Amino acid sequence: MIENTQLNKQKVQHFVLFWLKPQLTTEEINDFANFFESLKSIKLIKSLHYGLSASTPARSVTDNSFTYSLTITFDSIDDHNVYQEHATHLNAVEKFSKNWYRVVVHDTIINS
Repeated sequence: MIENTQLNKQKVQHFVLFWLKPQLTTEEINDFANFFESLKSIKLIKSLHYGLSASTPARSVTDNSFTYSLTITFDSIDDHNVYQEHATHLNAVEKFSKNWYRVVVHDTIINS
């Protein structure tokens, strides 16, 4: 079994799904991308990618009911934890949280 100290030094993928409120206009939905753009200034982030849900064919294992997804990579759990309390992150959440009604987060240790 891997000890926690070793896990804390492994890369972390922070994957977030956002369901935006249905009453938002197309302009407001597109403007929501500024939430992700504002996070890019946080130095702890090693990579950041986001996008709208793809209109892929319906399958029993596919869930594209969300509006946006965000994937961020960090060098460690410690960096992830600092990011969670970073002023830029907290300010962005405060500014844009009025636009969503649901958020789901999956944090994964990345095997390289």
